[in-house]
Amino acid sequence: MNRKILIATVVTAALIAGHAERASADAFVGGLVGGFLGAAIGSNVRVQRRPSGTGVSAAVIQTRREIQTALNHFAWNAGVVDGVLGRQSRNAISQYQMYLGFPATGELTEFETRILLTGYQRAVVGGPHVAQIAASHPNGLRGVLNSVRDEMLGVNPQVQVAAPAAPAAPETPPATVAAPAAPAVPDFFRGPGAATAQVSLASHCNRVALVTSANGGLADITTMTDPVFALNEQFCLARGYAIAEGEALVAQIPGATPQAVAEQCAAMGPLLQSHVAALSVQPRDVVLAGVTQFILTSGMSTNDLAATARICLSSGYQTDDLTVALGSAMVLVALGEVSYGELPAHHLMQGIGAAQRRELAAEWFRASVPMDGAVTTDVAFRPGAEGRSRLIHAAVDAVMDGEMARPLAPLAPAAPAMTTPAPVAPTK
Repeated sequence: MNRKILIATVVTAALIAGHAERASADAFVGGLVGGFLGAAIGSNVRVQRRPSGTGVSAAVIQTRREIQTALNHFAWNAGVVDGVLGRQSRNAISQYQMYLGFPATGELTEFETRILLTGYQRAVVGGPHVAQIAASHPNGLRGVLNSVRDEMLGVNPQVQVAAPAAPAAPETPPATVAAPAAPAVPDFFRGPGAATAQVSLASHCNRVALVTSANGGLADITTMTDPVFALNEQFCLARGYAIAEGEALVAQIPGATPQAVAEQCAAMGPLLQSHVAALSVQPRDVVLAGVTQFILTSGMSTNDLAATARICLSSGYQTDDLTVALGSAMVLVALGEVSYGELPAHHLMQGIGAAQRRELAAEWFRASVPMDGAVTTDVAFRPGAEGRSRLIHAAVDAVMDGEMARPLAPLAPAAPAMTTPAPVAPTK
C-alpha cells in the first residue's frame, strides 16, 4: 500500500528527471547483476527460518554443550552443561549477543555461534596473541571474541600501512604551470589536507553494549532514565538485526563471502551519496522522492532491488560503510518497507553517518516506528521485544522535550580518555 502510493506520487517527476540518474544506475546494475550477488537475487533468495522440531540429534546436543561451556568460560553463566538451552542459558546467550552488538534474542545465529566457539577454542589454546589481548583489552579475555568477530567480518583496525617514502626530487625539476584552484567552501574546523573524521558505528555499539551489560540489561519503558542512551541501545539492536538479516540472505548465495559482497555493495555508495547527504538537510518526503527516482531508473525489479538493499544494508554495517548502509535503508523505505526508516532516524538522532538533526530524526521515527498494536503487514523490519515501539516513542518525546540525561561521550579518532560531559540545560 505504502509502496504504491509513494511511487505513484513521484512517477511523473521521476520520468522527467530520470535521464540524469540513468547512466549511474545502469553502471550499478551492470556491476552488481554481473556478479554472483545479482544472479542470486534474481533467483529470489529469501531468509530461511530454522525449523523448531521436537527431535534433537546427538550432534545438536553436543553443540549446545559446547555453547554452554564457552559461555561459562567467558563468565556468562549458562548453568549446568547439559545440552539443554533453558532460561539460564538463554540469558547468558543474550548477554553475549549484547556484548558483541548483536540482537539480544537469546537464540544464536550460525555466525554468532562460530564466533563464540572459535573464540573459546583460541582462549583455551592460549598463546602470546591471546595473552596480549587478555592483558590489554578492557574486557580481559572476552576481547578474544571481539578479535574473532572483527576477523570474520574482515575488519582489522590495528593494521596500519606506512606511507611510502617520497621519491628524491630531480636536480632540475621541469617547470609546471599550476592550474587555478577550484572555488571551495572554506572550512575553519580542519587544517589543510586533514581527513574528515568518521565515527565508527561498530565501536560506538561496542561501548553501548558495555554500559548495557553493566546496567544489567536493556532499558525498558519502566526503567528508562536516560532517553538518549535508551535510543542508543535500540539503535545498536536494530543494526545487529539488519546485519543478521543480510547474513541469512548471503548464506543462500553459493560461494559468497563478506569481502566479495562488500566489494559489490560498495558500488551503491557513490550512487546514493547525494540522497544520504540530503537526509541531514531535507524533510523525509523530499528525501524519499529523490530515492524513488533512483529506484525507477535502476532497471531492477522491486523484488531484486529490495533483496540487494537488505544484503548491502548488512554489508554496510559490517564494514562501517555508513553511506552504503544508510542508502540501502532508504531504498527499502522508498520501496514501501517503512519501518526501515528507523535506521536513518537513529543516525540523525545520534549524529553518526549524518548530521545530528533531532527534529528531522523525530519525523523519521514517528513515520517509521509503529505504535504497539498497529497493523504493520507490509513491514519486515521488527527487531526486539514487545513494547519496544512504545519505548522508542517515549524516548523520542523526552528528547524533543529536552529531558536528556547523559549521552555517551562522542567518539573521535585518537581521542583522549573518555569523559562524560556535564548535562547542558536545553535552550528555550
